[in-house]
Amino acid sequence: MEILYGTAAHPGVAIAAAARLGDEFGTPTLAPERLRRLGERLRSFGIEQPEPEQIVLVAECVPPAFWLSPIPGLQVVGLAAQSPLPLAPVPSLPAVLGLGETLLRLIAEDDILIVDGDRGRVYVSPDAATVARYQAPLTLARRFFLEGAHLPARTASDDRPVAVLCAARTLGEAESAMRAGADGLVVPRDNDFLGADGLAQTAGEQAQALAGLARMIGGQPLFLDVPQERLALSALARGAAGLPLHLVLREPSERHELRTRMDAIEEALEDDDVLFGRVQLEAGLEAGGEGEDLPDSLDDCAGVFVTGSLYDAHWERLLRAAGQARGLALPVTAPLDGDWWPHVLGDALGMGFARVVAPAEAVADVKDAIREA
Repeated sequence: MEILYGTAAHPGVAIAAAARLGDEFGTPTLAPERLRRLGERLRSFGIEQPEPEQIVLVAECVPPAFWLSPIPGLQVVGLAAQSPLPLAPVPSLPAVLGLGETLLRLIAEDDILIVDGDRGRVYVSPDAATVARYQAPLTLARRFFLEGAHLPARTASDDRPVAVLCAARTLGEAESAMRAGADGLVVPRDNDFLGADGLAQTAGEQAQALAGLARMIGGQPLFLDVPQERLALSALARGAAGLPLHLVLREPSERHELRTRMDAIEEALEDDDVLFGRVQLEAGLEAGGEGEDLPDSLDDCAGVFVTGSLYDAHWERLLRAAGQARGLALPVTAPLDGDWWPHVLGDALGMGFARVVAPAEAVADVKDAIREA
């Protein structure tokens, strides 16, 4: 089983066989073999109309015209797209966008897929236990769906999902955050996981720490707001094999050099037949003070991560950054400040931030406030 991570574009869950959408002379079309089988199936029913075959559409991007002329005998129940560009119009079915180039390389025609439009995930050839969890959401085996605290928060005004992350400096804080229903973790600079100033860790120790966190948070995203010089890049690549791993880079100049080094490490791990994943880079943006705006280019960035305190934010700069990120379909993560979170949550939601970082003891209250917004 493989898990691909993208942007949740429409809520819901779909389980069906993959149908790849190609482009022939500018016209979107399904695979010839599927069309042949579909024609035979329709002819076998004569004048009777058979129940449509349910599929998950897999494509680089989906032209709006595709939804205007549905194919007889097929019912699209989910969508997985490589491009992060928003759909127009947005179909009312579970959809995950921005899955990247891996999507079309990894998924073959008729592979069984689970599209989780609430959490932005696509499971490829899922095992029986994963299928059972999604088919029977009220069983005790799926705590995420069983308890309201672990359900994703969506705004009441426009049904927009907002993930509530939690900063965790210790193992105990991480456990507390996940019990409270956090949608992921943020490891800040002062932490006990990945070494501190004057306390170096080996690559093996960091890989072990990341593996432990991956088991604890169950595939939820992990954001590292940790100085690059304190991290073993080989450990990050291995850690990214088990969970969505995001690295916050506060200096734009670090991005190109870091990605070059990560590419070299991934190539070496591939030669050694070691399981690894792609580390996602977040462009750091200081909330307050006289910090710099985001760079013009956010190539190779998976999102924008606001550092510092929203309570003292330079809102004009944040507004420009939010508009820039929105134009590139990049999510923005912003911190809520301890007991001050009720004073800044409305501003964060109003600016369209897709993720907020709350203290563990406030996760449930923040989710409730989002659902009422």
